[in-house]
Amino acid sequence: MKYKFTRVWSRLMVVVGIVFIALGVVSAGIAGFTDEWRPGVTGTQEAIERALLVGALLMSGILAGSPFIVFGQLLEIFLDQRRLLTRIERRLRRAKTPAPPKKPDAYPRL
Repeated sequence: MKYKFTRVWSRLMVVVGIVFIALGVVSAGIAGFTDEWRPGVTGTQEAIERALLVGALLMSGILAGSPFIVFGQLLEIFLDQRRLLTRIERRLRRAKTPAPPKKPDAYPRL
C-alpha cells in the first residue's frame, strides 16, 4: 500500500472538519446560555440578538467544517478507486496469458 501519507491527510481533513463543526455547535451553545449580555439590552431585543448569534455560529461551524470533510472524502474515494483499478488491471493481465491448447474434440459436432 503506497499512498499512506495521502490517506492519513485525507482522514485528518475529515477529523478537522468535524472539529470545526463541533466548535461551532459548542460556541453557539455557550452564546445561547450565557447569562450576561450587552448592557442596556433587555427583553425581545436580547432574544432576537441571541437567536441571530446562535444561528450565525452554527452556520459558521458548518460552513467552515464541511469543505474539509468533503475534500477528505474525495481524496479517500480517489485512493480507493486507484486500488480497485489496479486490481482490475492485474486480473485483466492474468486473463491475457495464453491458455493451454485444447485437445481436439473427439466427437465433432455435426
